[in-house]
Amino acid sequence: PSLRAETTSPAAHSSTSPATTKPLDLKYTIRPTQWKKVAKAEWLSPRVRSAEPFDELIYNWKVRLPRDMGFRLYLKVFGDDDVASPWLYAGFWGTVPLVENRTNPKFEFGELDQDQLKLTRKVRSFQFKLVDEGRVPLTVLPAMNIIVTDNSAPAELVARYVHNGASWPTSASLVLDVPINAQLDSGGNWLPDRCQSAALGAALQYFGTTVPLEHIIFYTTDPEYKSFGIWPRTINAAIELGFDAYIDRFRDWDKVRRTVAENKVILCSITMPPAPDYVAPPYRQMPGHIVALCGVTDDGRVVVTDSALAKSNRGYLCQWLLPDFERVWMRNKGGVGMVICPPKNATLRPVKNLPPFPYHERARNAAETTGTLQQAQK
Repeated sequence: PSLRAETTSPAAHSSTSPATTKPLDLKYTIRPTQWKKVAKAEWLSPRVRSAEPFDELIYNWKVRLPRDMGFRLYLKVFGDDDVASPWLYAGFWGTVPLVENRTNPKFEFGELDQDQLKLTRKVRSFQFKLVDEGRVPLTVLPAMNIIVTDNSAPAELVARYVHNGASWPTSASLVLDVPINAQLDSGGNWLPDRCQSAALGAALQYFGTTVPLEHIIFYTTDPEYKSFGIWPRTINAAIELGFDAYIDRFRDWDKVRRTVAENKVILCSITMPPAPDYVAPPYRQMPGHIVALCGVTDDGRVVVTDSALAKSNRGYLCQWLLPDFERVWMRNKGGVGMVICPPKNATLRPVKNLPPFPYHERARNAAETTGTLQQAQK
């Protein structure tokens, strides 16, 4: 399996003393040909041993299913001491018989929170199981992208991985002209809590494809969990609609800039609990939310498209100061991003005239106690 490691850069206003531990992310891929059929309607992936122990795992599947096919996915993890989790339900795709209510699978040392495995001890290996539950036999198997994370890896270990793999140049600042896509269906009806679908719709529209929000919601909604925002479903919605997409983690802004320079739109998973020490955010608080990242400026502004602000006409080219957005995305949500890739020969459409930062007065007031505005923007 392929792997690469990444780490978090120090936050703009954090202590200058080096951290003794940092997150270490390792990436793995399971190809469709690697599934082994073990029963009439059941396949197992290889048991993948991670290069380092981990206590968190996220994933996405990649498949376009013919009509009436469907599967359920299960995940199991193993420690070096042969301690293992049970098979944990990890989602479904396609046409399957639905259960009325579903709760997150929990076990002795962890929980699979819909799309994110969180562990209280470190493990070393993982394996997936695929069960055919469609109306017609499953003939197309998914690829899988997996990211395992050690949230308290020794800084020296993280540095070795980064130094071995990080030879990329820093990209120049670029802001993509991603349009606003409100949480409205084709009839103009407001559909609350569909930020993830709206963000995906904005990304597809940027690439020249307009998809009605209700069509995207058909793919992204998990009726068993009654959830509108599960990461693998959003990613595979893009794949079913003809695009390539994958899950990733962003721990530093150079990687963000490189990804934007490839004409990719990052759907950022953020959460913003109320706190008095934000510098100048566009709102006071926000529970779990998804925005489409347009880019980062040289002077420290993060530009996003935010469907939650569509009603107030502030969602298009919505601006954050970098320290605030780093906090609500990289710190609070581990930099999880759903990356939507451009189709072949897609046009790069940069913003030509970005408006000035709209919250300068708020930022100046904050700067009186936290430092200069220029420091806040770095």
